[in-house]
Amino acid sequence: MIARLDKQQRRALVLLCSLAVLALALDAWQYSAQQKGGRSAFDAAVCTLGRPLQTALLRVTQRTEDTWRMLAEADRLAEENARLAKAVAALETRLTYLREGQRRAERERSLCWAYPRAGKDRPLAHLIAIGSGGWCSYFTVDRGSADGVRVGDVAVAHDGVVGQVYALAAHTARVLPLTDPASGIAVRVERSRDTGVLKGLGDWQCEVRYLEPDADLRPGDQVVTSGTGDIFPKGLPVGMVTDVRADAYTPGKVAAVQPAVELRKVEEVLILRGG
Repeated sequence: MIARLDKQQRRALVLLCSLAVLALALDAWQYSAQQKGGRSAFDAAVCTLGRPLQTALLRVTQRTEDTWRMLAEADRLAEENARLAKAVAALETRLTYLREGQRRAERERSLCWAYPRAGKDRPLAHLIAIGSGGWCSYFTVDRGSADGVRVGDVAVAHDGVVGQVYALAAHTARVLPLTDPASGIAVRVERSRDTGVLKGLGDWQCEVRYLEPDADLRPGDQVVTSGTGDIFPKGLPVGMVTDVRADAYTPGKVAAVQPAVELRKVEEVLILRGG
């Protein structure tokens, strides 16, 4: 667009100069005739015929000047629009960054409020990777042994248990999610007080096993940590029963459980002291 405007400007400038030269020539001719004190019939005819031509030339010249100014203004406006578009893009990027920061701060504040007895020394960690290490899946968080994290500590999100720390570096830790087949958590059904072990099935699914044959479980029952085994603190939300069936391998029952935490969307966890 700028190249097209430049070409139009050059054409307008050439036309403007040509018309200006022609108008000046006619003015000079008229002035010369007046200076002689008289005019020949040819001079009179030229002046008579030239007057409307001069008027037309002046109008065309004015319009050409206006067009030239408009083209110059279009160039300036195009540059100004480009500058403003760049400034708007920068502001939108900054606004997005600030919104994400605000949401993160709100999640962190909500997480700390959800566990008021966790203690101020319990580190808040941010998820930095999701991986698979052959026999297990894991989350990597940005806190490690230098921050007081230990193997066996428990990772929780606002809605409940995420998993347990099983490997450490100075500034990172790996968390085994409760849905991994290697995970096992002692749990209790909140309503009936029946106990069992929550086992991961992989693919973000889990179930409670080793329930008694007469265990009273119903879809919708809430499952929490039982506190036995000295690993997971008592009463942490684990999930909700979605289905109950007879165990094909034992006389007891098995209950499918939907995790309380939407593990695919975890961003921050609080590290609680485990066994």
